[in-house]
Amino acid sequence: MKKSKLFTVAAALLLFAFQPVMAEVDCGFWFDVPESITNSDIEGVRFGLPFSASNAKVDGAELSLFYSGTHYVEGIKFTLIGVNYSETLHGAELALLNMTKRDLSGLQWGFINHSGADGIQIGFVNNCDNDALFQLGLLNINKNGWLPVMIFFNFGSKLFD
Repeated sequence: MKKSKLFTVAAALLLFAFQPVMAEVDCGFWFDVPESITNSDIEGVRFGLPFSASNAKVDGAELSLFYSGTHYVEGIKFTLIGVNYSETLHGAELALLNMTKRDLSGLQWGFINHSGADGIQIGFVNNCDNDALFQLGLLNINKNGWLPVMIFFNFGSKLFD
């Protein structure tokens, strides 16, 4: 009995302490399902059970089982088994396959990473169309980087400016 009361009090204190930080929560189940998340921005957490896809923006975290596909993310994208896709990401991506089409300001960590420009990539195969800041992996392709292809690591050209 004492443990359950202690747990209840601790949970209430945590909720009260983090109330200003807590924001919106929504959940996607498939591409455009529910339709309400297709174009809706969110400040908080978007769950993908198992998929999450939106043309809008997440300012916080997007957490999915198989696919996180919100186009604009300020924060963290994590997919347990699968793919992260975004147009622009300012934060971190963690999945087996991470793809940021345009701008990455942050970190991609996965088996295969691809970005349009900038960022740090850690994985087995890293590919950047423009100029990744740093790549660590078995094969690193950085088209406008210090060297276009390197094994184990590669640096962006901006690092030496």
